[in-house]
This record gives sequence, C-alpha cells and structure tokens, in this order.
Amino acid sequence: PKEMGIYLSSPDTRKEVVDGEGNGMKFGCSSMQGWRLNMEDAHISEADFAPGTSLFAVFDGHGGSEVAKYCAIHFGPELKANKKYQAGRYEEALRETFLLMDELLVKPEGQAEVKSYKTEQDGADSFAGCTANVVLIKDKIAYCANAGDSRCILWSNKRVVHLSTDHKPDNEIEKNR
Repeated sequence: PKEMGIYLSSPDTRKEVVDGEGNGMKFGCSSMQGWRLNMEDAHISEADFAPGTSLFAVFDGHGGSEVAKYCAIHFGPELKANKKYQAGRYEEALRETFLLMDELLVKPEGQAEVKSYKTEQDGADSFAGCTANVVLIKDKIAYCANAGDSRCILWSNKRVVHLSTDHKPDNEIEKNR
C-alpha cells in the first residue's frame, strides 16, 4: 500500500498472533495495523505474571506507538513493585499504577525513552498517547482498569460481559469530571 499522509491507500491486514497458556488458562491475541502508516498499538499477555496471577493489557496508541510501547514495557514491573499490589489490594494498585505511568512519562528519563521509540528519528519530541485496558486475573477473579475508549469484554457461558466502560468526552460523567 502507498502512503497518503498519515494513512495508507489500503489497509495492512497482516495479523500478528500470539497465544499461550499459564495459570490454568489459555489465551490468544491478534493485532492488525489497518490504515495507519505504522502499528501504533502494544499489548501485554503474561499468563504467568505471578503465581496464581495473569496480566493482559492493550495499549491503543494515538499519534504514534511510543507511549503504547512504553506502557507495555513498564506497566507490569511497576504493578509488581506497588505496595498495594503486594498487599493484595489489586483495585487500588491498578489505579495507582495507571497514575504512575503518567508521572513516569513526563519525567526526563521517560521522555527520552519515549523519544527513542519513535519510528522517525527526527529529533523531535513525541506527541503520542494511548488508551489503556488492563485485566489482572488473580485466583480466578478478574480486575479490569481502563482509560480511554478501548473496550474489554469477557465471553463466559455463551454470553458477553462488559468489563470496562468507555471514557469519551461526550460521556456525562467525563464532562462533569
């Protein structure tokens, strides 16, 4: 496909597929670049994140892949290092780790690392961002945390269970916040 601004003239439909198993579950992930010039998304698929614990996440890059890559690399280790995670307070640990990602991204070290992930090494700063949808499964309990409009669903007993709620600017709760 040829280039047309930030889009291709036809979508890149090649799929990257990852599958595996651990902690008594099997998983599969598939991603496709689509119309964008470069793949902007990243993910975590760690069935064996810790004993009895699995971690899955999708980071949907906006304006580039840099922040999505950064989050995919750092989210898991920062979650494990969180004192509330270590104490079994998973909801609070997820919330704190989301906020920590923002803090780390604005530090000079974070900015330098993000800049190193740019597909075009032109010396310019990155203006990328990403949505995040993270599911931590601990002893068969799923904890979902999200920011942005990426969705997470669970297929169970032949029905769909919505685990996340979109954060969109036209959502009344988001407007009020």
